[in-house]
Amino acid sequence: MKITFHKKGLCLYLLFLIASLVFSSFYGGAVSFVWLYALILLIPVSFFYILINYKFLSIYQTMDVHKVLKGDEHEFTLVLENDGVLPIHRMKLTTYVDRCVLKGIEDGMEVSLDSFKRKELKSGLNCRYAGAYDVGAGFVSFTDPFRIFTLRFKVPYSFRAIVSPRITNAGESVVDIENIVNSTGLKSTIQNEDIPGSDMREYEKGDPISAINWKISAKFGDLVVRLPDKKEKRTLTMILEAANIPEIKWDTQFLKDRDRFLELIVSCAFNFAGQGVPIKLIYPSGTVTEKMVDSYESFLEFYNCVADGIFYSTDSEVSKLKEMISSRSDAYGDETIILIKEQIQPGEDYCTVIG
Repeated sequence: MKITFHKKGLCLYLLFLIASLVFSSFYGGAVSFVWLYALILLIPVSFFYILINYKFLSIYQTMDVHKVLKGDEHEFTLVLENDGVLPIHRMKLTTYVDRCVLKGIEDGMEVSLDSFKRKELKSGLNCRYAGAYDVGAGFVSFTDPFRIFTLRFKVPYSFRAIVSPRITNAGESVVDIENIVNSTGLKSTIQNEDIPGSDMREYEKGDPISAINWKISAKFGDLVVRLPDKKEKRTLTMILEAANIPEIKWDTQFLKDRDRFLELIVSCAFNFAGQGVPIKLIYPSGTVTEKMVDSYESFLEFYNCVADGIFYSTDSEVSKLKEMISSRSDAYGDETIILIKEQIQPGEDYCTVIG
């Protein structure tokens, strides 16, 4: 709960209160003291009335689907119900305009509800950032009839959307590992070398003439072609260093950082999966978790849990991941290790090769 006093209304109230006090002191009488007591009780009675309004206010909000794609529009429903005998006058709704777009519900919209009345509001909603966070209505505000103060409360029932990131070309500079280190070790499952290797098989219709091994074909009496070797790729690991920030401190900048972070890591994983290059992902999902992505199916498993699945359960898991990063040379041998950070310090890059 947050209380805000309005300067103009408060000054007028104090002016009338002082005048009533002076009048009662000099002239006395029941009428003057009734007016004085009424002014003294105005603020506590209004405060108590607002608390009752909030106590009997029911709010329910939902979308037609729980998990959405960033930027896609879905139907959002907000239900307001007054379960008490006291009417609610000009209650103001505050929406999360920093993270979602509501086309049918304006931020600061005023709603009044009579006793035991219900109002349903519908709107299109699309989420600005990838991640898991509250959307829709975040706060309700009540102002006393004389506009002396306003009480602001968090809505009794919030709605959390799980927003999947879009797959973009954000990871193209990361997936081109050959430009960073020599490619040695692990072989691709779908990419072949340009030069034929030593493996052979019988000629099939459509095979290029240049692939025929004429000496072996003459020896066996059948056309034989040389098969290209699988292209070599270095064993690859990506460490995803997410920020450890309590949810109560999540602001717009955090949501922007998380959105960029999620978009980058899923784009990288998708590109590697598309090339048939296995990549090991190390990231916090409560505990420090390892996930091998080597196919479209394994990528989908990672993609479906990444929006709300990156977090630390304890501070010890934060320390564990940092120790893993600092001891990268001994822990991973010949692997190429890419560190992707969610938040960086001045002079740092979001993506660096650390081993």
